[in-house]
Amino acid sequence: MKLRSTVFPLLAAASALLAAPVNFADHVAPLMKARCAACHTGEKAQGKLDVNSAAAILRGGNSGAAVKPRRTPDSLLLAKITTGQMPPGPAKLSAAEVDVVRQWIDAGAPADAQAAASQPVAHVPTENEILPIFQIRCLECHGKRQQLGGLDLRTRASRLKGGKSGPGLVPGDPSASLIIKRIEAGQMPPMEMLREHSIRPPTTSEVDKLKAWIAGGAPEPAPGGKFVSAAPVVTEKDKQFWSFQPPRRTAPPVVKSAALARNTVDRFLLARLEAKSLSFAPEADKLKLMRRAHLDLTGMPPTPTEVAAYIKDTRPDAYEPLIDRLLESPHYGERWGRYWLDLAGYADSEGFGQDDGVRPFMWRYRDYVIRSFNTDKRYPQFLTEQIAGDEMGPWKDVKPVTQDLVDRIAATGFLRTVPDPTNATERGFIQERMNILADEVEVLTSSVMGLTVGCARCHNHKYDPIPQRDYYRLSAILQTSYDPYDWLSPKKREIALATDEEFAAVAKHNTPIEADIKRLEAKLDDVAKPLREEAKDPKLSIDALIKRFPDFKAKGEPLQKEIQALRGKLKPKPHVRGLTDTGGLPSTSYLLHRGDATMMTEPVDAGVPHVLQTAGLEPYRPAEPFAGANSSGRRLALAKWLTQPDHPLTARVWVNQVWLRHFGRGIVASPSNFGKSGVAPSHPELLDWLATEFVQQGWSTKALHRLIMTSAAYRQSSSASAEAIAADPENILVSRMPMRRLDADALYDSVLRATGRLDAKPFGPPEQIETRADKEVVPKGGADGYRRSVYVLSKRQSPVTMFDVFDQPSMTPNCIERRQSTVATQALQMMNGTMVWEHAKYMAGRIIDETGEDAGEQIRQAFQRTLGRAPRQAEFDALSDSYAEFGKLWPGRLARDNPQAPRSHLAKWMSLTTVCHTLLNSAEFAYVD
Repeated sequence: MKLRSTVFPLLAAASALLAAPVNFADHVAPLMKARCAACHTGEKAQGKLDVNSAAAILRGGNSGAAVKPRRTPDSLLLAKITTGQMPPGPAKLSAAEVDVVRQWIDAGAPADAQAAASQPVAHVPTENEILPIFQIRCLECHGKRQQLGGLDLRTRASRLKGGKSGPGLVPGDPSASLIIKRIEAGQMPPMEMLREHSIRPPTTSEVDKLKAWIAGGAPEPAPGGKFVSAAPVVTEKDKQFWSFQPPRRTAPPVVKSAALARNTVDRFLLARLEAKSLSFAPEADKLKLMRRAHLDLTGMPPTPTEVAAYIKDTRPDAYEPLIDRLLESPHYGERWGRYWLDLAGYADSEGFGQDDGVRPFMWRYRDYVIRSFNTDKRYPQFLTEQIAGDEMGPWKDVKPVTQDLVDRIAATGFLRTVPDPTNATERGFIQERMNILADEVEVLTSSVMGLTVGCARCHNHKYDPIPQRDYYRLSAILQTSYDPYDWLSPKKREIALATDEEFAAVAKHNTPIEADIKRLEAKLDDVAKPLREEAKDPKLSIDALIKRFPDFKAKGEPLQKEIQALRGKLKPKPHVRGLTDTGGLPSTSYLLHRGDATMMTEPVDAGVPHVLQTAGLEPYRPAEPFAGANSSGRRLALAKWLTQPDHPLTARVWVNQVWLRHFGRGIVASPSNFGKSGVAPSHPELLDWLATEFVQQGWSTKALHRLIMTSAAYRQSSSASAEAIAADPENILVSRMPMRRLDADALYDSVLRATGRLDAKPFGPPEQIETRADKEVVPKGGADGYRRSVYVLSKRQSPVTMFDVFDQPSMTPNCIERRQSTVATQALQMMNGTMVWEHAKYMAGRIIDETGEDAGEQIRQAFQRTLGRAPRQAEFDALSDSYAEFGKLWPGRLARDNPQAPRSHLAKWMSLTTVCHTLLNSAEFAYVD
């Protein structure tokens, strides 16, 4: 009060608060005259800004309007005086004087009392407007997981209650409210915690909004519900689009060449072919069909032993048991699990720029997927476990911990695959958190629902009836686990879950190492103790001691290195990388203006796209998942909604994915986009028949394989008649089987199988990779050989060179369909890459061990191992001649490289190596016919 009685401008401020509405003439003009007019008057005003009238200030100067009525964040004058940039010199405006200017702008910048009286009443922010401020700036410390100082800022009631320091706010009096005091004093959020929690202080406009809300009485939320759930108009016509309607099962068409149809699939295809006066291509020969089936189902060619057994089986139906054997192979899950891992965006590293830290236990999700395919886990269970495994039943403190329980929680790794840089606090702010949430929505919708929804993050979808509000309702389903306002970085999400046997094995390994570490640390402390006493600092680190006392370096560094080496031998304690509900009251979800994480508009409730809420489907209804569950049930409700038999998309999308992998093109050629901007199905009746058949067969993926692979369409050769090429140039009608190049995984695995270097060990931590001197990145391998590609460490920023060259996708965030390029680097990698040469060398050595010195038999064995057949005479003669020529060239090369080695025997080995290398580089090896 003493200050107000002595300083005229503050009397004006007091009158502004207590008397008539603020106006320029009575309240702001005295401030401008006293503090600003010396530099900003008339024609010579600095920056052409005159502050002597409201009109002049509104007109502004060289920088544009100085004031924008009712838009304090955009008003340059307020920004300048708030930051102290204006007026120059020590005589700055006081907080009370700045508040007068702020109130004037909020009131609409009226010129005089009459104008002020005609201004509308100042807007009092609502709960919906101020809650986002608390969520972004405060809930990390005062939310559901922790309430520092006993303060919970999630609700009006808890803010009024306050914490240990008293009530958080006083309705009607911002200056007396503890929240405002702490913010303006720079104490909240605490400066030392801003970096730790990746948050920033409230902006000036946010503080203004909080003050206005408190000054208006801190009104309670409006009655009638907290959330806006209704979507903008999605019409019944919108819902009639084919992919938004449940699949309709139609009777198979009648065809002229019924004898060609081996099953119902063929009848749908033949009907379209016959309409174009076409038919199927002739059936592929026995060995080609065998190799095709092996590569399709296991990702590797048959062994010579398997080929020989199949040739001997002369039964007319020998092919059908072959399919059954392959479906029961443990390699089936490895091949088809890899396809699903593409859809999920699987990688073993966090993958953000150069910050590509390894995810130590991500492999548990990979193993879960492989096991699920091998056991033919029904698709609804497979999806439900991945979307909501933690909500399917109790899992915390359950004893004993079984592998099935570990798998169920590891399954939720499906929603933990995208790049997550938030272990680094500088990359953990609200925008990055929202990006991670958006990536997971994309993974879910593109892989399971076949929809492109990403553009609805910023605006209503331009093509499909997916309004922006629906996008944020869908996103809100994940927000109880990925809470952007109460964030958990990857390290904080680790779930300590494994079988007792695994924990015991790790403890048995670590206990003696930990004892050695403690012994060495005690020894190091004894050596350091007198130096710390001399420095009078008992907490001085070893590194600091080394710098401060050069004589200590000789003693301290070796012990340090020994301790570090022992720590490197420790096995990490087992955990699961999964996604669980964080419990408690969920944070409010908002529709974000243009997708900006800081521009929240209306709150929304969790829900599914309105266009898919058809009459035949049970609605999306979250509920408590199980008794005593501290979980929202939102994800479990989503899984139940998705796996209904009549869901318009779920079965269609997966059936299309399986068809794509067998034929190289989906029935819907845009597998991630079943919407209006996607490609219409080439055979819509077949797609729906397969979708309904898939459901009727118990959602069995293996049954779907059998159906497709035993069809005449699948058993066609790749030869095409002139008529077929003319009428069906892109093979959309499936008038022949396309010849396809092996993808990166199948090519690498085939090299391992053919050369005898395959280590068939399944599951567990990934095989490590290394970067050689020539910059080629290769798997390290082990004493038993090399594991399949699916078990090789997948680092986003350091992919295995061979995988990268042959189009293994970069998971950003996932891959729905692999591209197939043909570039020179692929041939160069196979010919010049050290890895392929080393495998060929190993293969040649084993052939020599088995066949002796007979060069002809060696060549025949190389053919059988690589191409699964005997060489034709012309091929045999050509390779024999080459082998002989190589035998003349290699001794000279060996003499240069290693003059002490026995050249004759080595030359024969290297000659056969060159033959093996040539076959591995052949088109027949790299392509499946």
